[in-house]
Amino acid sequence: MSQRDAVVVEVSGGEVWVEVPGRAPACGSCPSGDACQEGLLGISAGPRRYRVANRIGARVGDHVSLDVADGTLWRASFASYVLPVLLAIGGAVVGQSLGDDTWAAIGMLTGLGCGLALLRLKEIRARHDGRLFSLQVQTKEICFKEKS
Repeated sequence: MSQRDAVVVEVSGGEVWVEVPGRAPACGSCPSGDACQEGLLGISAGPRRYRVANRIGARVGDHVSLDVADGTLWRASFASYVLPVLLAIGGAVVGQSLGDDTWAAIGMLTGLGCGLALLRLKEIRARHDGRLFSLQVQTKEICFKEKS
């Protein structure tokens, strides 16, 4: 399970908006040992906000730990990029077999639309699935030392 430190920035109903810093920890794939310095296309990534179910009663300003279940990022990337493209290609193939290029274009658009509709359904289900994201309150261990 991946963990990121976050701060609660807004509470609305049974959900909270948490903000995580824009810099991700180094993954070991690059020479930077500290943290990722750049985002996509060399643009510095700023803080990101996520909406999460508030099962711990967090309030604005609370420091929390955002836990992401293993494999969630991979599955989301696959569903977002590969699924719509495969459905668009499949629709184009079916459309081409039914007629000319016009049918192929119609089939491609239909397949792409089905892919986007499936993504929307997956997103709605994921928002209600507590196993994907969870919040935990960060605690710091405090030790008192005796004076000698």
